Amino acid sequence: MINSILKIFRQQAQEHKTIKAFYYNRNYELGSGKETHPLFWLEDPVTGRNQDNVFSNSVNFSVLFLPSTEESVQHLQNLAFSIGLNIIERIKKNPACGISIRPDWTYTTLRNYYDNDACGCRFSVNFTQVNMQNLCLIDEQFEEGKQFEEDSKLNDFEVSPVNNCEIFVHKLPDFDIKTRK
Repeated sequence: MINSILKIFRQQAQEHKTIKAFYYNRNYELGSGKETHPLFWLEDPVTGRNQDNVFSNSVNFSVLFLPSTEESVQHLQNLAFSIGLNIIERIKKNPACGISIRPDWTYTTLRNYYDNDACGCRFSVNFTQVNMQNLCLIDEQFEEGKQFEEDSKLNDFEVSPVNNCEIFVHKLPDFDIKTRK
């Protein structure tokens, strides 16, 4: 299911004439200077819940530009809003996507966003998706009586007694490093 959500948004970003790149990642990776702009940033994590065999999901995405002047910020925010709105409406028009966007989506304008001072618009979108689990195959996913393999939690220390003195083989060496003159 997660792959299908990513595929839907990646396809919309890829087919939009203005967008040059698609990223699905945590926000702390944004603004690193390695991105191609204008970009579509789908934020990780995607969240959801199940209700009566229907998934209610939420995603956040941003459409971002790098402004050349402070005066161009408002124009680029408006363009980013238009692109995000077009993507939302295109998904809504296409029942083959398998998701139904709810009418409660929100947007926020962005300025001096992250380290590269990008600008644009961030969208929070809620949508529903039918639970696609084939209930007939559930029993094939389980093995009754299965046991977990036992791993030792700590590595054993080899002990080699020499003249009634135990020597630990895997112990770190003791270094005498001078730290002052």
